[in-house]
Amino acid sequence: MVLAFILTAVMATQPPASERPGWVERLPEAPGRLYAMGTADLGAQEGQSITRASDRARLEVVARLRATVKGQTSISTRTTELQREGQKAVGAGERVVRDDVSVGARAEDLPGLVVEQTFTDPEARTVYALAYLDLTQAATTLGSRLDRIHQARTRLGKELSRKVLWKLRRITMDLDRLEESVALLSLTGAGQELRPALQAERTAVDQRMDQLNQADLPPVDFSRTAMAVRSNVDLPLGVEGYLKSQVTACGLLSREMDPELILDLTFAGGSKGPEFIFADMDVYSGITYRMEAKLTVTESGGAPMTRSVPIVIVQGDSPEGMVNQFRRQIERWLPRLLGELKAGMQ
Repeated sequence: MVLAFILTAVMATQPPASERPGWVERLPEAPGRLYAMGTADLGAQEGQSITRASDRARLEVVARLRATVKGQTSISTRTTELQREGQKAVGAGERVVRDDVSVGARAEDLPGLVVEQTFTDPEARTVYALAYLDLTQAATTLGSRLDRIHQARTRLGKELSRKVLWKLRRITMDLDRLEESVALLSLTGAGQELRPALQAERTAVDQRMDQLNQADLPPVDFSRTAMAVRSNVDLPLGVEGYLKSQVTACGLLSREMDPELILDLTFAGGSKGPEFIFADMDVYSGITYRMEAKLTVTESGGAPMTRSVPIVIVQGDSPEGMVNQFRRQIERWLPRLLGELKAGMQ
């Protein structure tokens, strides 16, 4: 009797089967596609739950390819210091449990892997996401990537310089990612035809790298090296201009077209995605304003040339003054990263 009552209660919380998409109960099947589903608890911010479910769906597709994926639960303590006008600063500790599901480089680099649909079940407090891998599209796109790598290498010609060495290092990283994706895809039988050309390109790049590493290359002239500013958010008026001025203050050229280096700022964000500054509501400390970013100097193709450093600013009451704090962080870290890069290139 108790069991019957429990089953009745559970069924009452579920939406009728007619309202739930069929793929929640059974994955679709289609020639040339590999499907998987991911779920997440429906939290206060539905957008974040949808993102989490979508990441898990992509992970499940890759897991079906027997790839190594990353997903873990982390526990951390965050302490926020709040100070209101005329009052003493107060520190509030919060124990945060995060389900850090990361799709990882292998899944992110795999073309043709998309989230097709999502479904939110408010009664069950669950978000569902359906993802699939298009095997034909994946193989075709990976072939195009290999062609671009070959063209990038041949454009370098026979020049012997450290800048060519930079570019070859980026090409090597591109080959590494491509090789992982081809190996992943080949578990389905697709993309096998790319392996001979991929190995030939790897051999050619390795030979060119050996030649450059054995040569007596002159140091890089950073006064003739151009850097561009890139970000995953729209920077506020004046901030981009400020960043360009910091590039020139460090002895480089600021140029958006065909730069050798990139000042990359990757921001985290609020409920709807990355933001320069976002508001965070906490049950203990109220509203705080946050800026969370990673600063990295990369090669023009995106390969990291330096370590990544975090820029984290937290402030209560209002976001006033946070831009000035951001500038102080840039003035602290950018010269240091470029100094480390220059030292390694001499």
